[in-house]
Amino acid sequence: MIKFGVLLGLLLIGVCSGEFCFNDVEAACSPRPLSDGTMLNCNAKYGAIDQLMVDLQSYANANIETSFEYLLMSTHFGNYETNREGFKGLYRKMSDRAWENAIDIIKFITKRGGKMDFNQLPRYKRTGKEQRVVELSEISSLAKALDTEKQMADEAIRVHGQALHHSKLDSSVAHYMEEQFMEPQAETVRTLAGHTNDMKRLLADNDASLSIFMFDEYLKKTL
Repeated sequence: MIKFGVLLGLLLIGVCSGEFCFNDVEAACSPRPLSDGTMLNCNAKYGAIDQLMVDLQSYANANIETSFEYLLMSTHFGNYETNREGFKGLYRKMSDRAWENAIDIIKFITKRGGKMDFNQLPRYKRTGKEQRVVELSEISSLAKALDTEKQMADEAIRVHGQALHHSKLDSSVAHYMEEQFMEPQAETVRTLAGHTNDMKRLLADNDASLSIFMFDEYLKKTL
C-alpha cells in the first residue's frame, strides 16, 4: 500500500511538472497572478525543435538564395542572343522547386511552433567564381547546378543527422528532411550529373554547336 502511494505520488509529480501550459494558465487565471498573464509555454514546440530551429531557418534561406540563382540562369539562357529554351526551362523549373521548398520549410517551422528568421544566413558560403551565375556556358551552368544541388543535399543530410543524434531525438524533423528533400535531391543530382557528362561528350564532336542545339531540344521535350 505504501509503495502504491509512493508510485502514485511520483506519477502525479511527473504529470504536474510536464503540464507547463496548464501551469501557465493556472497562474494567469489565479486570483493573485504571479506573472503578467503571458503563457509562454502554450505553444506547439516539443522535442528538439528549439535546437534545430536555426538549421531549418538557414536551410529555408539557402533554398530562397538558390531559387534566385536558378532564375538568373534561366533568364540568361532565355534571352535573344543565347536562345536556349531547354536550359531556360530546366533552370526555371529548378528555381520554382527551390522556392516551393523554402515555403514548405517555413510552414513546417511554424507548424512546430517557431518563427522564420530571414536574416539567418545559409551555412555554406560561395566565393570567387562560384558567386557568378550570369553568362555561363551550357556545360558550366550544368556543373554549377550540380555543385549547388550536392551542397543542398549535404546540408539536408546534416540537419537529418542533427535531428537523429540529438539527446531529445526529434524523429519528426528527421522524417521531414528525409521525405521532403533527401529522396528528391538524390534523383536531381543523378540527372544533373548525367547531363553534365553527356554535354562533355557532345562538345568533343566535330560539330559541337549542332550537338548542343540538339541537346537543348531534348531538354525542352523532357521538361
